[in-house]
Amino acid sequence: MKLTKRIFSGLLAAMMLFTTAFAVNDSATTKAANALTFAFKPITGSEYDSTALQTDLAAAQKIISQRMQLEGLTGASAAVSGDVITVSIPKTATGSTAAYWAARLGDRRLCSVTDFLNEEWQFDRADFASAKATTENGAEAVEIDLTDSGKTKLTEAHNKVKAYLADSKNDADKAQWLTFHWGTTTFRMLVDDSFSDSKLVIGGDSDPLRAGASKYMPQYLMLDPLPFALEQTAVPTTTEPTTPTTPTEPTTPTDPTTPSEPATTDFPDIDGHWAAASLRKGVELGLLKGINGKIMPNNSVKRSEAIVILNRALGATQTDSVSGLAASQQSAWYSEDLGKAIHLGLITANDNRSFDTAATRAEAFVLMARAFAYDRAETATDELSSFTDTSSMTTEQKQAAAALISQGVVNGTSAAKLSPSNKLTRAQFVTMIVRIAAATNADSAPTELAGGTVLTNPSIALTGAVADGDWIFAAPTNEISLDSVSSSHRIVLKGEERAVLNATKQTSISTLAVDPAGTADVKMDNTSSVNTLVIAGKGGSVGYSGAVSNIEITASGRTIVLEGMTSDAITITGSNNTILLKGDADTVSVLRGSGNRITLSGTVGTMVLAGKNTTVDGTGKIGTVDTRMVGCTVTAKSDHTIDNIDPGLDGVQITMTVPDKVKAGGSLTAKVSFSGVKEGVTCTAIWYQDGSAIKGCTNNSFELTNGKTSSHTSTFTFTKNMKTSTAIGFKLLYNNPSTGETEQVYAQKTVPIENYSAEWYAQRDAAAILKQVSSVYRGNYTTSYAANNDYSKTTKEVWINAKGYSSNTSYLVWINRAYQHVNVFTGSKGNWKLTKSFIVGTGAASTPTPVGVTTVSYKLKAGWTTGTYTVRPVVGFYPGTGYAFHSRLCYPGTSTEYDFSSGYPVSHGCVRMKHNDINWIYNNIPIGSTVVIY
Repeated sequence: MKLTKRIFSGLLAAMMLFTTAFAVNDSATTKAANALTFAFKPITGSEYDSTALQTDLAAAQKIISQRMQLEGLTGASAAVSGDVITVSIPKTATGSTAAYWAARLGDRRLCSVTDFLNEEWQFDRADFASAKATTENGAEAVEIDLTDSGKTKLTEAHNKVKAYLADSKNDADKAQWLTFHWGTTTFRMLVDDSFSDSKLVIGGDSDPLRAGASKYMPQYLMLDPLPFALEQTAVPTTTEPTTPTTPTEPTTPTDPTTPSEPATTDFPDIDGHWAAASLRKGVELGLLKGINGKIMPNNSVKRSEAIVILNRALGATQTDSVSGLAASQQSAWYSEDLGKAIHLGLITANDNRSFDTAATRAEAFVLMARAFAYDRAETATDELSSFTDTSSMTTEQKQAAAALISQGVVNGTSAAKLSPSNKLTRAQFVTMIVRIAAATNADSAPTELAGGTVLTNPSIALTGAVADGDWIFAAPTNEISLDSVSSSHRIVLKGEERAVLNATKQTSISTLAVDPAGTADVKMDNTSSVNTLVIAGKGGSVGYSGAVSNIEITASGRTIVLEGMTSDAITITGSNNTILLKGDADTVSVLRGSGNRITLSGTVGTMVLAGKNTTVDGTGKIGTVDTRMVGCTVTAKSDHTIDNIDPGLDGVQITMTVPDKVKAGGSLTAKVSFSGVKEGVTCTAIWYQDGSAIKGCTNNSFELTNGKTSSHTSTFTFTKNMKTSTAIGFKLLYNNPSTGETEQVYAQKTVPIENYSAEWYAQRDAAAILKQVSSVYRGNYTTSYAANNDYSKTTKEVWINAKGYSSNTSYLVWINRAYQHVNVFTGSKGNWKLTKSFIVGTGAASTPTPVGVTTVSYKLKAGWTTGTYTVRPVVGFYPGTGYAFHSRLCYPGTSTEYDFSSGYPVSHGCVRMKHNDINWIYNNIPIGSTVVIY
């Protein structure tokens, strides 16, 4: 069976037989004369405001109504009342209990896939393109098309497992499974070579669906998930108005007493937490509002939550269009905040990520650096030198982390680990913000500013102030006056539209970071100065007039006017800026970026051009022009010009030759040749395999010329679970002295590997597997243990055949007590093949299912009924005893389960199974078939 087929078979089966238990009590359920009425309330850790909550309650009500329509509940209704959804269902409906319908209607039904290391891929409605009813070999089925995003996610999950299995040192039996999560239900999925990511066929003769299920399964699959989880609650009650009494004459009022201060909102999950002080500060600053009286500090902060919190911190109000984001994000409760984040430059307008997913630490570093303008022109990240796990980070993530570490905002998770891929908790995220600014001030003329502070008044005037922390002039602020101010820290301008700063009377600023969403104009009088001016962000114009020692321009697409200064250095790393330099500078260095235009009207001592396609013009004059990158044009006057352009690897092409495949037991020889070399260079050449440099295959003195060749032969250790392909790569690295940058050219080809057959390995594995298989349960008595732990298909087949079992029919059944699975084989002695595996519940520790070999002895479709339960159908084994396969416990005389226990020892000796599973056993396993209990 295909992997994707296994995934969504489990998903759709769960839709039909969802068994999540909801806490139910008498106060939560009302049975009217002709209807069963109960209510739902939302459970969410998201930072909802009242408007967003009502919007999503309306969406949830609509989805519940759609589900009731698919269930055929004529006369049922769902309505929003305050902050709950009241549901009314006819008492004549099947399964007329609150627990039954709460389970079917109220689960959020979020989907995700995890591997055995708990790495997660979340799926949503946007990942399913279409679904329709079909047939396969005459049996009902559902055909599902995935969108490109769904294919990408499933392929990535599959490739992660394949990569892990390629290492023979890893635990294959454990790692070759993925787990699909739908709500609180989980399903195991075997990763094998029949994987397909384009079309899913659910059901058919190999995975029978319940009769008629294919008629409504496609519609169920294409419904949106609930915007939040729901739990059952009391139905809102109303009271009849009382008859008004006759009014009496008013009495003389007494003097009012002084009102008491309102009680501070208390969140019990903050008390005793390691970040309690920061969390309380976050509540005080309005960054956290809590839901249902809880802050949930240990929950992973979602990307959406991080953006909402940062928008609150910066006082954001202006929004940009979100039309360039994924469709599922444009209608989310947080879409307005995404628009605010685009306006402030926290995310790009075409960001294709899902923001309903937990943020990684590296992602949080970038958001924090963009929000508080921690831009740096230099590329050095020395602060990361002690960490050994930063290789997967992007350049922006590394620079953001280095800047935050240097300011004491971020720490590693240990002395040697930064853990950039780890998820970040809400407590950790808020703590980072509080370390930057632990206070807010909305005064127009603040007199006391202690530590880092976010200032939010539209017009602010500061006189004689001495900063002892960063000042962030937030989004609403557009006019700033600094009179005799001294700051040895950072001053940040984050205006949403136009920010104007005027500094007078010997104002001194160590670092001024100008990062407005719109425009900014900074003027320093002739007594005031800035040591380092950073101009960041994208679009709009920035003007600066006055003394400044160093200028760093990391912005892109801005018009920048600089005048009235004699600077030591101006460093430019952004792209497509128009820069009017009306002052003087000792050095102007364009180190990175492209398409910048610099117009001079002053003088520059030395100008270094290492950014592509830089244009320098104007009436000013340059002492020496040092050109290090192609495409640069200088028409301004200069005394000296130096052409340091080294073509390096520009235009170099690598041609790689590899065989069509690697045969079983064989090796692989790859060969590369080179063309397009403009000048012979000495560079570094490295052979790679599967993304890693091959040990001993690096040449640091590789003389690159046209027509030169290099070859490498890879050998393989063949194992049964080895990768079915390998990627061979070759890289050239060159440190270009003209630009100071490291250039690289890389070529790679993937070659299929033909492995030995499973039978070939089975002959060599039988002895080890006979020792491995056990009949003793060592689990934790949860269904998830059985879902996540089992023997592999190969292990089961090798064991059952090595034991030499035979059967009077073409079927053989193995009840494995260790992992609580019933395994069904077809074939004959010595040639049994696994066709089915079901999670079950065998005999409890005090009443175990006896170990042994027996046969199927009888079948009872009506099953057994007592005063407390019904189980049906029943398939007996151990002739002359009461041991049997049967369903889980149902209400007497019905097929409605009330005890969902399975996946661990629980019964009096029988084997409990889900309805579909026991029906399959009843319909397919003939009397006389061998049953092995071990």
